[in-house]
Amino acid sequence: MPALYGGIVMGLISGIPFVNLINCFCCAGILLGGYLSVFFYKKDLPESIPLTNKDSLQLGALAGVIGAVISIVLSVLTIYTIGNISGEAMYDFVCGMYDRFGILEQMSQDQLDQLAAMKAAEFDPTNIIFAFIIDPLFGLLGGLIGYSTLKPKPGTKPAAPPPVV
Repeated sequence: MPALYGGIVMGLISGIPFVNLINCFCCAGILLGGYLSVFFYKKDLPESIPLTNKDSLQLGALAGVIGAVISIVLSVLTIYTIGNISGEAMYDFVCGMYDRFGILEQMSQDQLDQLAAMKAAEFDPTNIIFAFIIDPLFGLLGGLIGYSTLKPKPGTKPAAPPPVV
């Protein structure tokens, strides 16, 4: 369940237009999903069982796979229901900036066609391969970050198990 929670967060951040811009900062949304999977696992873990880096790696990678599936489904649904709103917004932004600085008039027809292609882009199947490589990899790194911040500090002893009555 903790990997599912982390994967849901990861998938929502990666699949919702404009929210997915968080991933421009070193895949921060994907790292967050991996971290949260370790956080939720540690929260449910009994005090007598220590958190291991192996658990954290597995949780982060599994959250990455779940996040990849969710983000792909959300991306496909978004593109085929309301269109490529991210591409259109990026097109308007780039054209506005180029127009403001007088670059748009100097561009060739091929360059203008490439800008228009960005606006009309459909879902690319290579995004699936990319998501199933990047999301588990960065989810794994998020799991390691979670392990390094949530592991017991050296010199502290785990709490003794409660007495059996």
